[in-house]
Amino acid sequence: MDTVTHGIVGALVGKAFFASDPGPFPVWTPDAWREPPRTPGRVAIISVTLGAIFPDIDVFAGPLAHNSLAIMTWHRNITHSVVLLPLWAVLLALLTWWLAGLVRWPAPSLGDLTAIYAVGLASHIFLDVLTSYGTMVWSPISYVRPAWDWLFIIDLIVTSLALMPQLAAWAFRRPNRALRRAIPLWILSSAAAFTIAPLARTMGRAMDVPFSVTAAWGATAVFAIFFILPLRHRTKSGASRSKWCRAGLALLVGYISFAATMHHSAMQQVNQFADEARVNVLNIGALPLPPSAARWSGLISTPEGVYRLQFNELGDEPLKIQFFPNAPDNRYIDAARNLRDVQTFLWFARFPVWQFVERNGQEVVQISDLRFYGMAPQDGRAESAAAIPVNFTFEVVFTPEGRVVSQGFRRAA
Repeated sequence: MDTVTHGIVGALVGKAFFASDPGPFPVWTPDAWREPPRTPGRVAIISVTLGAIFPDIDVFAGPLAHNSLAIMTWHRNITHSVVLLPLWAVLLALLTWWLAGLVRWPAPSLGDLTAIYAVGLASHIFLDVLTSYGTMVWSPISYVRPAWDWLFIIDLIVTSLALMPQLAAWAFRRPNRALRRAIPLWILSSAAAFTIAPLARTMGRAMDVPFSVTAAWGATAVFAIFFILPLRHRTKSGASRSKWCRAGLALLVGYISFAATMHHSAMQQVNQFADEARVNVLNIGALPLPPSAARWSGLISTPEGVYRLQFNELGDEPLKIQFFPNAPDNRYIDAARNLRDVQTFLWFARFPVWQFVERNGQEVVQISDLRFYGMAPQDGRAESAAAIPVNFTFEVVFTPEGRVVSQGFRRAA
């Protein structure tokens, strides 16, 4: 899951369970922002939010160490470990407790801060396990990468369900200002949906992502439930911030449960195809596709290559079947298999496809992980028969004599 969504979910949890509802606003003055909070709630919300963001600090390790493979070997490693979660929680709690005392902000007790950080860290690890990337939750004891394949790594529905209740709680905090807050928020949220739709279509064209205007109108209607519908009761005492946020968590749990149900159904469909096609299955999975939990990609790894199915569990999208064959073995592929970086890539990849091409008088071995499917047409056509997957493709370039010229991730042209 993306770091921004992790932080939004962390703030949602903090407001729902670890902070009291805010009282009436004091009279505003230019120096009001300098005044410290009156209760430990602000520190609690900040702490659970930071805890939900902290594990992704490992993305900076690779650039600092100039290690191009760190995205696989270091990311989602020890900072995402349930084994080391208590250690991170204690260290972050100690740091926060010291900083709060330094700036004289009221803070929860050290024990409570530790528990708050533990919840934030756990929310991050849980959401990451729901994606297809793989998370080393048992490191450093074991470096297996559990992946439940329920959610796409960037799920705008999860982000919206976590964010909208918080915005609505702010909009309706003061009934006399609800109208002037709720309407602009609804307009801005709806405008964002219509802005994201064409951008997502452009960015996701290689993955055949159907972000449509209809979906944007649907998002607008959902946003109206949060910002327009409650306006009927704006003159009355509305729901508190904690109730708004707990309702948001309930919706989030409901959506994740729906995704789990869709994944189970998708796996049944992929297994049925494998049985009917009588393929020799090495690995099999159903992976989520954007923009909703109804769209899936079925992947079946065989000794000859990888089958890729694309379908919609709830819509009328026709079943799309592709087969990506492995290149026949040759001395360059055999040499590539023995390279340490290639072995690292194969440790990470769940559905690898081997390809061999000649380019500019050199011999090129490419290994693509079809979890991160994306197509690059080779002759200018959107549906080229010569198209090859380029996302997360590792390539080794050899001279005709077999000497390694370069190795690393392939960049799309």
